Amino acid sequence: MKLRLIGLRGSFAGREYELEQEWMLLGRGEDCALRFAGQDEIIVSGRHAMILARPDGFYLVDQQSTNGTYVNQVRVAQARLKSGDVIELGWPGPQLQAVIEETVPAPPYQAARIEAPPPPAFAPPPAAAAPPQVQWARGTADNLGLYNPDRDQGKAARSLGIGLALMIAAVIGLIIVGLTVVELGPVTALVSGIVAFIPAVFYLMILLWLDRYDPEPAWLLASAFAWGGLVAILISSIINSIFGVITSENLAAVISAPIIEEGTKGLGVLLIALAFRREFDSVVDGIVYAGVVALGFATVENVSYYGRSLNENGLAGLVGTFFVRGVLSPFAHVLFTGMTGIGCGIARETHKKALRVAMPIVGYVAAMMLHALWNGIASINGRIFLLMYFVVLVPLFHVFVGTAIYLARREGRILREMLAREVGRGLITEDQLKIASSVIGRWSWLTSAMGNNQLFSARRRFLRAVTKLGLCHWHVARAAAAQAGTQSFTLIPKLQAEVLGLRDQVG
Repeated sequence: MKLRLIGLRGSFAGREYELEQEWMLLGRGEDCALRFAGQDEIIVSGRHAMILARPDGFYLVDQQSTNGTYVNQVRVAQARLKSGDVIELGWPGPQLQAVIEETVPAPPYQAARIEAPPPPAFAPPPAAAAPPQVQWARGTADNLGLYNPDRDQGKAARSLGIGLALMIAAVIGLIIVGLTVVELGPVTALVSGIVAFIPAVFYLMILLWLDRYDPEPAWLLASAFAWGGLVAILISSIINSIFGVITSENLAAVISAPIIEEGTKGLGVLLIALAFRREFDSVVDGIVYAGVVALGFATVENVSYYGRSLNENGLAGLVGTFFVRGVLSPFAHVLFTGMTGIGCGIARETHKKALRVAMPIVGYVAAMMLHALWNGIASINGRIFLLMYFVVLVPLFHVFVGTAIYLARREGRILREMLAREVGRGLITEDQLKIASSVIGRWSWLTSAMGNNQLFSARRRFLRAVTKLGLCHWHVARAAAAQAGTQSFTLIPKLQAEVLGLRDQVG
């Protein structure tokens, strides 16, 4: 089927447009395919409504607009369009008439076609032709086209500001690490640092394996590690020390440490979730970022523990402390802060405002409770400690690991389902879909290009763009179901163009 929209009233009056993709966004925003920018169209919301192409027809979905979306003068939240229906954005507002026609299958991949005026667009190149040069245009009534990511300067500046703040905090934290070296002595600090950081590499590899479909940027993971190992450590050490002096060390361990340490670590996860939404896609990402923050915290904290044990009790003291903190409980901080990460991840996936606010708080409370439980058990000596460890904490960790693995596999299923539409459109092949949604397939495809830097780089970028495209389609589908908006609307055309430009380079 093919949908034609005929402008009846407003800035699009007398023009015709065709929809051949899965969706079209209507509103005043710059990311809208049909952008109503007239002075008399202030009634239209930024993201007013969306038209979705589904197997059984075309659906008009209101995007929680201020003045409502109407079909044949009846306000609707969602409606299946029939040929001849009149769509109205606001009352009274601009009008479009829907004309639905049966059509032959669309040719290989192309962007939504607009009859007049023709926009800059991209289409698959002919055989042996060079990759196309994508042209971006502002989507207005006079010049409809694709979203231009280069105009997103405000968000880019905000992200840069957060990144600089993290770097400054890291420098401050390094000063504190230097003070630790002075306290322990250079040799002890070096030995305890090696003992603490070498296992951290192994734990980090587990988190990277979990994030196998959509790897996070190395610089952002490094910032997360620095936040946990430097900023969170600094703030927690100061406050916990003050609380311990005022009360006692035992109360500080059970009350102050869970509240402050999980608060400072959780704040790092929350900042990433808010400032880098394009990288923070799902619950899996929440677990990964929370795990890296917690790993940074635990690693630097262990340097101090190992150093004091070595100075006070020699090698035997270091081995004993390593057994407790490096063998029995290396997962402790990851488990605690992982609860906050899950909460932030659920908030990222949901379009329910109450859950967006509540879930990070619920995750933080769960992190505090688990941390307090662990510190309470750790204060018990002998057999009771081992019994509580194996009966309570180990099963909790297994549940956490099982949940993380399930969520990672779920991400693979999402990619297979969402990218199937790009196979049908001709943007990617069935074989490329199988590779992108398979851990072994991705690894084999990349390793087969080792030795050819250009091919390896193209395949790595292709996989990242295809994965992001699938996740963006998923966010759009969830937003449509919730009658809400999502930044993924603006990313899909850019990612499609990137995949198009790379597909002839990947072999």
